[in-house]
Order: sequence, then structure tokens, then C-alpha cells
Amino acid sequence: MENSFWILNNESEDYSALDKSIDAEYLIVGAGLTGLHTAYLLSDISSNIVIVDANKVGSGSSGRNTGKVTSSHGLIYDYISQKYGDKSSKLYYEANEEGLRLIKDIVQKYNIDCNFETVPNYIFTTEDEGLEEIKKEYKSCERLGIPYEYLNNIEGFPIKIKGALKLDNQAQFDSKKYMNKLAQIICEKGVSIYENTPVLGLDTDKNEYIAKVNGDNEIKAKTVIIASSNPWHDSLGLYFSKEQAYRSYLTLSKLNKPIAKGMYINVEKPSKTIRVYHENDRDYLVCGGFDHKTGKCDDECKIFGSIVEFAKNNFKIGMLEYRWSTQDYITTDNIPYIGHINNNTNNLYIATGFCKWGITTSAVAAIIFKDLITNGECKYKEVFNPSRTGSYLNMKYLKENSIVAYDYIKGKLKKGHTDCQVEKDEGKVVIINGDKYGAYRDKDGKLYVVDITCTHLGCELKFNSFEKSWDCPCHGSRFSYDGSILNGPALKPLKLLGMGDNDIDPDLV
Repeated sequence: MENSFWILNNESEDYSALDKSIDAEYLIVGAGLTGLHTAYLLSDISSNIVIVDANKVGSGSSGRNTGKVTSSHGLIYDYISQKYGDKSSKLYYEANEEGLRLIKDIVQKYNIDCNFETVPNYIFTTEDEGLEEIKKEYKSCERLGIPYEYLNNIEGFPIKIKGALKLDNQAQFDSKKYMNKLAQIICEKGVSIYENTPVLGLDTDKNEYIAKVNGDNEIKAKTVIIASSNPWHDSLGLYFSKEQAYRSYLTLSKLNKPIAKGMYINVEKPSKTIRVYHENDRDYLVCGGFDHKTGKCDDECKIFGSIVEFAKNNFKIGMLEYRWSTQDYITTDNIPYIGHINNNTNNLYIATGFCKWGITTSAVAAIIFKDLITNGECKYKEVFNPSRTGSYLNMKYLKENSIVAYDYIKGKLKKGHTDCQVEKDEGKVVIINGDKYGAYRDKDGKLYVVDITCTHLGCELKFNSFEKSWDCPCHGSRFSYDGSILNGPALKPLKLLGMGDNDIDPDLV
């Protein structure tokens, strides 16, 4: 898996893997922005906080984003007003503005060198249909008191637009630099971080949770916060059915001609996200988007060609220097799930479905968690409530799950290659003794053959030509060509040929 510019250019401290059983007051699963922000706020009320991560601090989607710190989440406010009312829409805005302020305050308080810069955010369109949507959003925001400015053009921006919305006092930064320092800060406040410590399951015993980790080790905790982006433990919340996994793509190239200071995203499809990163007296264009559902692309590598073509046609750039992809989860009503994992569980919390806006929303999650834990209430609680019926009592929910059912059946029926000849750096589905397997031969000629039945709920996996991974089109689990887990909600790896059938374990209860 190719790492992001941010990860490759920022060395971080190494935190040991957990090699014994321990007790904690608060267990946070996931050392990305959500987990780190939550630990930072909770450290004011407890000195017994443990964070575990299956990989390294900030190595997931938190370290693979654009670095946009903004409350301008596309055309969201009119939509929320129409679905849930003006009050909910305004609270969504206020929550993300508070999240933005929390990040800014942390940067300033600890003087974190993370290229933090206050800039405006622009939502633009190049099409007449998109212009009508932008005007509709502007009218709703004007009524709500959300300070968007409507523009007919953006001076200094090379793309000819039909219209745009501008929101001032937003920000951009290097998310990995920020997380590296924030991890150090919370450790100094008494938080324990363990890397390379995947959670393999969650049980309960009276008033405690028991997280199974490396080997036979366990973590007993009074409160557990799932901050790992994907809902690997479901607790009958049926999160796998209420959100979809999407892949999106980013590139970084030297920018040879300046553009207007700001962050940019378009309205129409394919999605295009743009910003400038400044480092060592050089400007770089970060450009990407072009998202699609996980496991639903025939050739991921071609997407980068489309991004580079778009960038070259509109900006003065040098050679492509970095390229990477990331995964996000989109809820069926485009609002994240943050709060109690279900209505019957008090000390188990979840944050998932950030809809590609996980930077400010990670801070929102931390604010909500601390309020719920200390006061039992939060003014943002109902907006982000994971049990809200509006997120699944809708046609989109039914449509998406019908597609999942179709993909499940299609995967079982689809034939593989009876010819098992696999070239170097090639991956394909093959038939061996009447059963389907995934075969990949690396650049050195070593062949890997794995059972490609997803260990989450049993869908058939599809080969990802860019990441050299096996991706699930149903619920977004991803596995390396050697069978190891790259993305949940799957908890168990794929088995190699000769090791038997995969173990299906969705951890629903």
C-alpha cells in the first residue's frame, strides 16, 4: 500500500505493542485524529487512558487526507435543514466550528509546527445544474446565519466557474505532523499508546469490557471508545448496513504558478478536491478526489491518470511526485454516527461514517464523548446520534442494501480463471479444485494464493490493481495480497491456500 506524502515525510515515535494484559478506565481503539483528540480531552478527568492501534499513530485515513480543517462540508446545510430541520443544520455547523477551534487552540497552545494556515474554503461548480444547487445552499445558509459568501468568480483561480460559495476563517495543515506532536502531548499527560495492537474482539463481564488483543492478552476497561473509522464491533447497531465504504485518491506535484490562497472542492461528479501545500519555499498542488465505492473499480491505477490530466489542464505543475489513496465511510444520511453505540449501552461509544470530513469531525467526536461521559448530555448529541431513525428509514438505505445483496450473490456466481498462470505484479481470481481463490504474484515472482471470501460477512473480494489488495464491495473490508487485514470491519485475516476456509466473524453482538 502506497503511503501518503504526509506519512512518508514525517517520522514519528515508535510506541511498543502491548505484550501483557492490563486494566484501564478508558480504552480508545484507534490512534488517529479521533482517538488522539478524545484522549486529549479525557486526560483532564482521568490518568488511566489507553489507546491501541492495529498499526501506527496516524497511519490510517487520518494520515492520508487533504489536511482541510473546515466546516464547509460540501452542500450539506440545505440537505440537513430539509431532512432534520434548521436547528439540526445550525448545530451541525456550530459543532464543526467548535471542532475547528479546538484544533486551532491545540496548535497555538503547544506551538505545534504543522503548517497550520488560516485560509478560506470554496465550493465551486462549472455546470449550470451545479449552480442551482449552490444558490439553494446559499439561501439556506443565509437563513441559518452561516456566513457563506456567494461568488460569480474566484480571482486568481484558473478554473472557469459558474459560481461558488466561500467560507472564511477555515484552515489547512499537515495532519501527520499535528498527530505526531499531539501523541507526545497526551503521553506527557499520562495517556498510554500501544501500536501494532489490533483488537480481535470485544466481550463484557459484569460492568467491564474485555478487549482481546495480541496473543492471549486482554484489556479490561470500564469505558470503550471505538475511534477506528470502521465499526469492527457492531453491538447490533447494524453499522455495516448504514454506511458505505468509498475509496478516493490524492496526488502531490510541484506548483509552478501560484493560485488564489484557499481550499477548493467542486459540486459535480467526479469529485475534485484541491489545495496548496507550502514547504521549504516551494508550493505543491494537492489534487484528487475521483471517489468510488470500495471494490467497485475495474482499474484503480487509471484514476491517477485522470487526476493528473485534470491538474495539468488547469494548473502549472511539475511532475507527479506522490500519489496515494484513502478510505472513508459514508452514512446513508451524510451525517456521522457519534455517541453511544446503541440506546441500551452506556459505556460503549463509537465514531464512524465521517463522510470524508473527518478532521473537524474527529474533534467534534471528542467533544461529544467528553460531554456524554462527564455530564450525560451534549447539545450536539441528537444531531449525531448513531441510533437516529432518519439515517436508515429512507429509500437510500434500502437501495444500498439491495446493492449489497446483489454484490453478494454476484460474487458467489462469478467465475474465475481456470488458467492459473499469473504474471508478475498481476492479481486475479482463479479456480482451484472447483473453488475460487485470489492469486497475486509479486515483482520478485513469489505467488500468494488466498481464500477471497471476506471474513466479515462472507462477500467475495475483488482485486485492487493500485494497492495490490483484495477489497470487499459489500462493507469495505480490505486485505493485503498475503491475507493480512488493511481495513475493517473484518477482524480475521484471509487464509492462504491449504489452510482451510476463512473464518467468518462479523462480531455483531
